[in-house]
Parts: sequence; C-alpha cells; structure tokens
Amino acid sequence: MLPAEPIDDSPGASGPWQDDPVPVPVYTESVVVPRFIATASSRGEEEAERLVRAAGMPRALTAPETARTPSPNTYRLWAEVLARTGRTDAGLLAAGAYRPGRLDLFDYLLLTASTLGEGLAQVGANIHLVSSNSLLTTEESGDEVTVTYAVRHGDDRLRAVVAEFSLAVVTAQVRHATGSAFAPRRVTFAHRAPAHSAAHRAAFGAADLQFGAERDAFTLHRRDLERPLVTADPALAAIIRRTAASLPAPREARPQAVPGLREVIAGQLPDGRPSLAEAARQLSVSPRTLQRRLGASGTTWRAELDAVRRDQAAGLHALETGPEARAARLGFAESRSLRRAMHRWDAARGREDAGRAGPGQDGERRHDRGRPEGQAEAS
Repeated sequence: MLPAEPIDDSPGASGPWQDDPVPVPVYTESVVVPRFIATASSRGEEEAERLVRAAGMPRALTAPETARTPSPNTYRLWAEVLARTGRTDAGLLAAGAYRPGRLDLFDYLLLTASTLGEGLAQVGANIHLVSSNSLLTTEESGDEVTVTYAVRHGDDRLRAVVAEFSLAVVTAQVRHATGSAFAPRRVTFAHRAPAHSAAHRAAFGAADLQFGAERDAFTLHRRDLERPLVTADPALAAIIRRTAASLPAPREARPQAVPGLREVIAGQLPDGRPSLAEAARQLSVSPRTLQRRLGASGTTWRAELDAVRRDQAAGLHALETGPEARAARLGFAESRSLRRAMHRWDAARGREDAGRAGPGQDGERRHDRGRPEGQAEAS
C-alpha cells in the first residue's frame, strides 16, 4: 500500500475505479499510532511533520487522540520511514522510544491490570482502540503461552517492519508493567533473518530469535501469566475498562459508495474543515472523479459527510462534556450547527424506527429509546 499515482480522469484511463474490483474494507488506526511512529523515527518536530505529510496525514501530529486514519496511510508512513532512514530495523528503533501513555487509553488497559495474563487479555480484546486492522491473540499450549500479532489486510513488503514494531511495543509495555527487564522465551518472525540483530536483542533481550517462521509472535512461560504488575491499579482499571467498553470494535461496514471515503472524512473532522478536494487527494483520485463516483452511487459529498458526523456523534457523549467540544470534534463551527444536525438525525431515526415497527408502535419505541445520556444539552 505504497503511495499510488493520481488516477487519470481522461476517457479510457485505467485505474482502480475503472475495473470496479471487490473493494478491500478500509481499516483504521488511532492517530496516536502514526504520531508515535513519526516522532520516534525523527530527529525533531519538523522532520516528523514532513513524514506525516508525505504519508497523507498532515494533521496527525495535532489531531485529538480520538481521531483515526486509514491503515493504508500508516503503511505509507512506514514506507517513508524506511526510505528516509535506510534502516531495515526502523520498526524496532521506533519501538525503543515507547513510554507509557504513547498509545493513550490502550496502554492503561495493560498497565492497570492486576496480573500479566489479565493485562494481555485486555489488550487483545481491545486492540481495535489503536488499530481495527490488527489482531493480537493468545494461545496456551502445555507450559507455554504464545501471543501472535497479525493484520487483517497488509502489505507484504512492509510486513517485517510492522511486525517487529508491534511485538517490540507489546514487549516494552510488559517491561514497564512488570518493572523488570522482561524477555520472552521465544520470538518468531515470518521474514528472513537480518544481517545484524543488535536492535532485536535490545527489544527482546535473551529471547530465542527465530526467523522464517509461520507467524509473528512471542512465547512466554505459562507461569508468567500470574506475574503481578507493579503498575496495577484496580480502581483506575475499572474506569479504563468502562471507557474502553464505550468504544466497541467497529461493526462490519456496509458497502461504501467510495471505499475509504468515510474513514478519510472522519480523519478530517477534528480539523474543522472537511474538504472534498482534500478527501480526493488522500484517496488518490481527482475531485471530479470523486464527485462522479458519488453521483453514480446515488449520494453526494454532503450526504456522506453528514453520515459520518452522525455515526461519530453516537459515541462522543462518553468522551466530551460540553456541546462546544462535541461540535468541534464533529467539524462544526459552532454548537448551534450541531444542534440543528442532531434534530435532523433524530427525525431520521424516528422515520427509520417507524419503518421497522408495526402500526401504532412508533411512538412507544421512540419514547422508550430516549436520547443517549449527555446529548440532551446539545439538542
């Protein structure tokens, strides 16, 4: 998923839109992921800014932590890092800059747990908080426990750097949580062995390193799961888990008029200036092509923008307290615009419920449903 050349709009041009293949679902990362990668791979803020801009994420360093960006942009960022540093171990070097809090809420799911096993279970179940494209699974066999990292859709050319970064970050999390120079029993990677392994040793200590394996994973002793964490905080853990529960894994997306458009729009909202031209640039098409695709699918830019705002608003009441803050997160200039939009969305929900309910049931359903907590003031 390296940066694509802009698609030619001229008649007879070839490109992804002309053949209409079955679209690959667009997965997303929390903006804290590319922010971490860029800053850890740079010698200063200006260099980090150049990296994220080259990867198509100009607001990655300043967007709120709740913003998300399409996974292809994160792969573009890794490609930029590799090209600029010339280091095949760039993922391990970036992971070396890990400190608790770099991954926002996700970090504290592990750090506040009572035991390592409990913490690993929490991060595995909630990895969508940082990446809906990632999977972190734990499997027990005999006296060993293997934690495997995988992606739903990736780029084989960048698999090594992504896998090394991800497993090194989880290992660093465990080290902070246990307060020790923790080393896995074994670490396996699917890619070939590198010429030098100093960075691997720094990341994984005395672990048995194996390359050319079937999967990217690290293995622990089963007894390690019972290790108490020095960062355990039961009271804070309860709060962190309630917050994580209010941000469930994304549902399987319905087919989009333009695959990836809604994720791009969601990334623009915190900046307050959603733009069709900028969305087209991030999707590597011209504005004219984007408008034509939307029209052919029976929708418009405004309709897609409104749909994204409506979806985002459903979860914001758990994160923001005031109407001005909610309006800003949704890209509205003022809370009055948000109130008008919410009235429109409520009316649309009422019509949808009326269509699903039988005659005479609509009023009762709307009364029972009520408004999500925290939205009364905004409407």
